[in-house]
Amino acid sequence: MKFRKINEDKIQIILTAQDLEERDFRRWEMMPMSPKLQEFFHDLLERAYKECGFEISDDSQLVVEAYPLNAEAFAIILTRIPAGAQGEPHGSIHMGHFDRDMEDDQEEMERDCHQVWCFDELEDCIRACNRLEPAQIEESALFKYDGQYFLAIYTTKEGQLDAAAILGEYGEWSFVPKPFYIEHGQTMIEDHAVINLASLIKPG
Repeated sequence: MKFRKINEDKIQIILTAQDLEERDFRRWEMMPMSPKLQEFFHDLLERAYKECGFEISDDSQLVVEAYPLNAEAFAIILTRIPAGAQGEPHGSIHMGHFDRDMEDDQEEMERDCHQVWCFDELEDCIRACNRLEPAQIEESALFKYDGQYFLAIYTTKEGQLDAAAILGEYGEWSFVPKPFYIEHGQTMIEDHAVINLASLIKPG
């Protein structure tokens, strides 16, 4: 289990199948508002406070988003919304892909090779690409939309988690798939974006 502070009001938690097994928790038990899920998130919040100083007050709201990194790991984003701000009800949960039947795991794993990451600055995307292992990236393209940069990649199955962990340090996961940016965004690099962007950093 890894905790990363994104900003003052948002943290990322990466959980593996082993983390769930140690807590006798199964992925299909992640039904919103179930007692077991509430207990699980209570433990997560305690760890988040110890690891990152992330605390939820009684009058604030919490938005929880979850998305798979591969069939064996997933990420949870916790966003704290101050009292009086527009947001979701306290404890609202977006469980992403986790309500699918378990027999869909192989299809889900294939689907999760497709990732789109959002970056506010092109420089952040360049630095992230410089750290990726090219052999783990089979396809990559770069788009610009609404002032932000979107890197769409297709990874090997073995490289899903590694790529997501690196890109998550610099950008944020986008739930909007690649075809949207092809149609509505500006295509900046149509293919081999990771290699091309990484080449912009000169060896030290």
